[in-house]
Amino acid sequence: MTLLFIDGFDHYANSAQMRDCDYVIGSSPNFVVSSSYARFTGLGVKGDEYSGYAIKDLGVNKSTLYFGAAIKKQGAGIPTLSSTNCFLEFQDESNVDQVRLTVNPDYGINAYQGDNTLLGSSANNVIRNQRWEYFEVKVIISATVGEVTARVNGVQVLNLTSQDTKNGSDYIRKFRLSYIYGADPMYFDDLYVDDAQFHGDCRIRVFMPDSISTTNNSFTASAGNKDDCVNEIGSNEDTDYIYSDTLNHKQGFGITTGTLGTVKGIQVKQHCRLDEAGSRKIKALCRSNSTDYTGTETDFITSDWHFETEIWETDPDDSSAWTQTKLEAAEFGLEITT
Repeated sequence: MTLLFIDGFDHYANSAQMRDCDYVIGSSPNFVVSSSYARFTGLGVKGDEYSGYAIKDLGVNKSTLYFGAAIKKQGAGIPTLSSTNCFLEFQDESNVDQVRLTVNPDYGINAYQGDNTLLGSSANNVIRNQRWEYFEVKVIISATVGEVTARVNGVQVLNLTSQDTKNGSDYIRKFRLSYIYGADPMYFDDLYVDDAQFHGDCRIRVFMPDSISTTNNSFTASAGNKDDCVNEIGSNEDTDYIYSDTLNHKQGFGITTGTLGTVKGIQVKQHCRLDEAGSRKIKALCRSNSTDYTGTETDFITSDWHFETEIWETDPDDSSAWTQTKLEAAEFGLEITT
């Protein structure tokens, strides 16, 4: 596996809906989803004030992690020099901070071990005030051969090796987005997490269903057309939806992407819940070249709205890169497997 998670934040109606994707959100309204915080079109998020944070559980433990996101330090405040002044933290499965990253008063990057030990600093002025930067970092957790390597807009600004980055277990499971203490909000957009490589400056685009599969078409619409029931940005939950209570039922949809650059992968997200007693699991569905492919079976679906996620980095039919032609010819959806 390489790509673990991507998020452009465009499919959330609000920060509360981010919780449906295993984010833990700080006190509302200090972590906010809005078009005002987007890098391009669509939506972005803002961490503001001490309680403005979002913690994402990746659902898997990794000793090495690559993280990238567009960030923008918004406002004229000068960052406070402190290990707790962190816009990005990596935590283990027990919520113990392993590595913290801050913007210092000279607009450089400081890296700290989770016990507040300074591991090292970049040169000054690698983060410009009130401008979007694409920030990437590689973190290896180890008491002896730990690593923190950071890049801004593709240029390496920090290279710390043979470090003690272990403050808890041997792994990272979560990342925490926050603001800069004493220095106004931090905006985030176009985020990826990988366990094998940097991807460089990326843009996450959202494509909603606009056609219905004629092959996999077993679900029922709550009203109107099925694709119209699942094409809202963000999800309108119980307002309109598709549903089924039958094992092995499948539902697929087509998308229109328009012109694309290099495609790193496609992430299929199901916003779903259980509306009856019993047990259900699903798998994400991709139909390519007239063949059905399914992802990993989910945990049991609960009665609360929740996002289930599957990434296909390449076309599962031929294991080659996605293109506009392939994506627009494929269908994506879900299958009830339990």
